Amino acid sequence: MRKILTPGGGLNRRSVLMGAAAVGSGLLLPASARRAMASNEPQRGGTLRVSMPYNPAALDPMTGRNLPDFNSLYSMFDALIDFDPDTLELRPGLARSWDFSDPLTLVLELERGVEFHDGTPFNAEAVVYNMRRFMTDPRSNVASDLAGVTEVEATGSHEVTIRLETPNAGLPAVLTNRVGCIISPASIEAAEGGNVDRNPVGTGPFRFIEWRDNDLIRVERNPNYWQPDLPYLDGIDFRIINELNTAGRTVFSGQADLATNLGAQQFMLAERDPDIIGGAQTSMIYYSAFLNYGRGPLADVRVRRAMNFALNREDLNMVIQRGLGEPTSSIFPRDFWATDPETVDYYNHDPDRARSLLREAGYDDGVDIATFGWSDQAAMQRQEIIGNQLAQVGIRLRLTPMLPAQAMQSYMIEQQGDMLISPSGGLPDPSLAFERHFGETALRNASKIEIPGFRDLMNRTLSELDMDRRTEALHDLHRFVTENALHLPQFMGAGYFVHSPAVQDLQYSILTTPKFHRVWLDRGRT
Repeated sequence: MRKILTPGGGLNRRSVLMGAAAVGSGLLLPASARRAMASNEPQRGGTLRVSMPYNPAALDPMTGRNLPDFNSLYSMFDALIDFDPDTLELRPGLARSWDFSDPLTLVLELERGVEFHDGTPFNAEAVVYNMRRFMTDPRSNVASDLAGVTEVEATGSHEVTIRLETPNAGLPAVLTNRVGCIISPASIEAAEGGNVDRNPVGTGPFRFIEWRDNDLIRVERNPNYWQPDLPYLDGIDFRIINELNTAGRTVFSGQADLATNLGAQQFMLAERDPDIIGGAQTSMIYYSAFLNYGRGPLADVRVRRAMNFALNREDLNMVIQRGLGEPTSSIFPRDFWATDPETVDYYNHDPDRARSLLREAGYDDGVDIATFGWSDQAAMQRQEIIGNQLAQVGIRLRLTPMLPAQAMQSYMIEQQGDMLISPSGGLPDPSLAFERHFGETALRNASKIEIPGFRDLMNRTLSELDMDRRTEALHDLHRFVTENALHLPQFMGAGYFVHSPAVQDLQYSILTTPKFHRVWLDRGRT
């Protein structure tokens, strides 16, 4: 049976099952129902062959930068708190329970009997060690995720207490992400300078074997995994193939079992192949450009707004996403609970208004924007269209295409240029998304300044434990970011992947971060 996943309403993933018994009709089922329908018992063994773009900058959760890093990270690391892949509802991970004993104190009760891949014990001291490292290490890219944390202490052998300067209602969701991925303290202490970028030691279902840059990341089954009977696979080979068409073809040719982080073109090819399963699902990934508004032309809000009015997002979505994405001025999907409805279509395509704003800002002859972008074929197509649209109002992009890690290094770390065109998102909590992109210490905020008013609104989103009041606060912050044009959003992307029918029980979340704990290979379909 052939299976095509297509975007459904809201944020719940939907599948359309199509085959000889379902010609001309579709059966819409959530992913959990699809998994329950499987009649075969999972088979053990085999190595899953995954093709993925984007060589990671690091395999240390603290120093990595890109969302696709989680393709391999979640195989090697468990997070303190897990989430449902379809809804983002929180559920136990390495922390079996958590509770705010008061608005400034979060208490985690940890799983017992868990070991790191090096055989050392996972306990409260290990969590404290990691979280203090995340907050204080000069190489940390995630310190802003724990902003407001004043102390982390072991209040029992398997109990961790996190104390806050101000309330943070989103902290449990933050612990599903990088700062929830716990590394063996012994491995850090043994590494030169504490650098474990290329030698990660976690507690996850698979343990690290090797990493050959721009070629292969190999992991093998953790025989002492704390979750009974898991994983089913013997190992995973992550082949790094930066060209999306090439990555997709590895599945069509039988050289790989799964290709992830693809584009609409590869999904459309899967629709025409009866032996391949293609997926296009609603995602939290949005395509944008990050702006250095601390200097140069983008320090003027009128220029930033002009750029936003110059974009034709409907055309971008049709050409780049084959209409499967969602044109937006927001950073969240239209139906997401934290989305302010007024932001979604805030910047309509209005070239005349864009030109007027440029003239008001003193750029009668147009303006040059030093821009970094990615160098793969799909990114170059997107960047060319964006550049052409902006050029029609006098905004000229001076584009330097690079591999993603190099582009982010140049813009975010070295603070070169005015703008970086890059997808982002995929964060489990909306407050974290705003902090990670626009906070003073945020990696993507190359200016390292905050627009006045941002912090007060941000703090409101964290202090409200009541859901209705927190939603209102998030809407206010959302509107502030949009009105001040702190970035250049284009469209919400779908999460695209293709795989062979042999791949069973793949959990491909709306964050586009697959987990392989329960994946198995049906050798009758290989």
